[in-house]
Amino acid sequence: MQRPIAVLVAALLTTAVASAQSYPDDPGVGVERGVEQLNNSGQVGTVTLFSRNPNTRIVVVLHGTQEGRAESVRIYRGPSCDDLVTAPTYELVDLKNGLSTSTVKSPEAKLLSGNYNVVVFSSTAAGARTTACGHLYAS
Repeated sequence: MQRPIAVLVAALLTTAVASAQSYPDDPGVGVERGVEQLNNSGQVGTVTLFSRNPNTRIVVVLHGTQEGRAESVRIYRGPSCDDLVTAPTYELVDLKNGLSTSTVKSPEAKLLSGNYNVVVFSSTAAGARTTACGHLYAS
């Protein structure tokens, strides 16, 4: 009796993974980059890009955030987190409880060109300080 159940579970898990991969040429794993703290915020995590040609899905996960607080997340052009242009290129969905999930109208390859950075701010208010940054680059 245990063997048929194990086979059924394995079949369900296999089809669940296969059905989640609905985009051609996308294995579903995404491209993950690190996000480092700024201004001693203690906020660190990852940004993961998923190709959804011609768009890109972006998932930011941060640890060390305050529960319930909304924080702005933006993508800025620049060669590093220390050298950004003044206006954001893309505004992402606000980070809440350590998570932001957005889709931008840009191919993944462009965002991974080494010219973009994900920047997180301490709140959604104007003048909020930067708390974390992750440089986007191709490996």
